[in-house]
Amino acid sequence: MTASETTPAPSTRPVRVFAGAGLLLLPVALVAWGVIVLQQAYSGDGASGPLGELALWSLGFSGLLGLWALSLPRDAVGHAVRRGAVCVQYALALACPLLAAVDFG
Repeated sequence: MTASETTPAPSTRPVRVFAGAGLLLLPVALVAWGVIVLQQAYSGDGASGPLGELALWSLGFSGLLGLWALSLPRDAVGHAVRRGAVCVQYALALACPLLAAVDFG
């Protein structure tokens, strides 16, 4: 018996809870994106730059990663992969308003 056979696998419940909380963060990030883009449109030339669209793509991919981490069965992926997916989910969700804020197109 090796050490990996004697230790139980970590629980996926906390990671799934964080993935679900990350999905609840998406509408907040979308509203922040909208406020930033509208503020830039009224104060600038009325058009959004290319990073505004890229910000929405990051928000969409964040939602897909969150759903993936939340819904896949425990045996489908390893704990480290699921935990990494949730970290990337949060990074992409936070990147949405940040990308919109630096877009001066």
